Amino acid sequence: MSNIYLHMNAWREILARTFEGLTGQDNVSPKWLVNPATGRRLKLDRFYPDIGFAVRFVGLTAKGQGRQSDWDVLETQQRDQTRAELCRLNDVQLLLVDPLDEPTKQLDLLFRLLTRAHRVLLQSQRSEQERRQFASLLEAARTRATQLRTSVNKNPDQMMANLAESWRDREANVANSLSRPDPLRNGDATNVATNGRKQPSISIVPGQRVCHPHFGVGVITEVSGDGEDSVVAILFDGEQQRSFLTSLVQDKLELA
Repeated sequence: MSNIYLHMNAWREILARTFEGLTGQDNVSPKWLVNPATGRRLKLDRFYPDIGFAVRFVGLTAKGQGRQSDWDVLETQQRDQTRAELCRLNDVQLLLVDPLDEPTKQLDLLFRLLTRAHRVLLQSQRSEQERRQFASLLEAARTRATQLRTSVNKNPDQMMANLAESWRDREANVANSLSRPDPLRNGDATNVATNGRKQPSISIVPGQRVCHPHFGVGVITEVSGDGEDSVVAILFDGEQQRSFLTSLVQDKLELA
């Protein structure tokens, strides 16, 4: 997997976790986001209109595209500046994400922009009920962003790889849920846990032989850290050792 593809998926997972519970729109061009120099609408890669927050990925080139000319670079910079200014004028916080830039630094910026969005919301003319509702969601988003920043800062490369894998699993689960029949609707509830809960995961202990859906069979060699920061190391057959956040990998492992 290319590095930029991995980091793009990691950032998609970061956004999905941070903005959990909020409605987002992909690849949108709001009516107010019009470049006055050309009359054309500009695009946002992700937009959360309820809280005035947007995301734009930068530093990307289309497949097969060669090096940009100086003129193309200048035009791109001007569009980015115009996009940022229009967002500011419309009380929208714009996060520019370069997938190959340092993730911890960009997570710091994400937290600052969430704080600013929270302040703008509280000072807005929206109803008191809306301000309370979305202020609470923004506070939760800031908390999750801080937790992600802490985890990424400890081991950026490993954590970004884990997040990218989580995004692939998230997409696979969505695809499966759309194609898989509802067992309760078909009268087959044998695989549904009691009271709707998931069956407990296997114990994560050194020496346990497990099977991972992507990497196959291996042996747990080490478990370090506590709680959400716990990391498990697995030596897979073929002498390939990988480390995972326990909270992310536990539900994927089966006894071998």
